Amino acid sequence: MASRPNAESRVPVVGTGHVDYRLQRQTILDLVREGSVSRAEVCDAHPELLRVARNCAPAVEELCPICERTELVTVQYAFGPRLPPGGKTILSERELARIDSRSGTFDCYEIEVCPTCGWNHLLRRFNVGRR
Repeated sequence: MASRPNAESRVPVVGTGHVDYRLQRQTILDLVREGSVSRAEVCDAHPELLRVARNCAPAVEELCPICERTELVTVQYAFGPRLPPGGKTILSERELARIDSRSGTFDCYEIEVCPTCGWNHLLRRFNVGRR
């Protein structure tokens, strides 16, 4: 199971092609803290991402690194054949396993989101599905 500092990823990586963005996350946070990047630039979550984050995404027991007052949540999406054009929100390991058993390759994205300030960062990208 892939992890990030202070929190485990919600759904294990079951596929291939795993890309982890933790180093990029730390670099962005360092730039915000030193003032090179404004909070407004990193707290720009899309309204649909915020809707999912506020209504059905699980918390990761880590405070937002920007506002430091709200617990972060993770949102996962899958994109691929026979899924909606805007992707499918993955809410459980069971849903991910179902997609993994389907024919085709599906691109999955895990994003951490602060439902209050709008901080969002892609944590990892991976592929699932039968090839």
